[in-house]
Amino acid sequence: MKFMKKLLSCVTSAEYAVMAAAFIAMVASYFISVLNRNFIQASMPWTEEIAVYSMTYMALLGTEVGLRDGTQVAVTAVVDKLHGVIRKIVDLIRQVILVGFAFIMIKAGGDLVLKQLQAGQTTPVMKLPMSLMYFSLVLAFGLIFVIQTITLVQQIAEFGKKEGNRT
Repeated sequence: MKFMKKLLSCVTSAEYAVMAAAFIAMVASYFISVLNRNFIQASMPWTEEIAVYSMTYMALLGTEVGLRDGTQVAVTAVVDKLHGVIRKIVDLIRQVILVGFAFIMIKAGGDLVLKQLQAGQTTPVMKLPMSLMYFSLVLAFGLIFVIQTITLVQQIAEFGKKEGNRT
């Protein structure tokens, strides 16, 4: 269990670092774009591209962070009325669905990245491989899959302990 906590801590630190770098890149590029538009008036279309791609990575990684710490928007009107074992079972089912969805998205994102690698498509302005942009899906949903699977294993272990003590 200590290894899992240390692993999650390392992953969280890396996520925050990437999100902070993406945020700084986004803000800086928008700032340069505004300065350019109002003062320099030179052509700098790359600023918009950096901002959009940075925002994409930041939003997708933020999705995983929100899922992990429970700050993701959720409709819980029905689940909040459940208690005891029924609530735990519903939480387990929800977790299994989330892990399954993440797995499907990893596969779909991976297929997209492979297609982009084969096609050789690049971004319009900076000529970066589009596969780098689509890799954000694989990265974010890969992290969601790993972390939510760990959470699922912990929930099952906790459910087994509490249920084992009652018998």
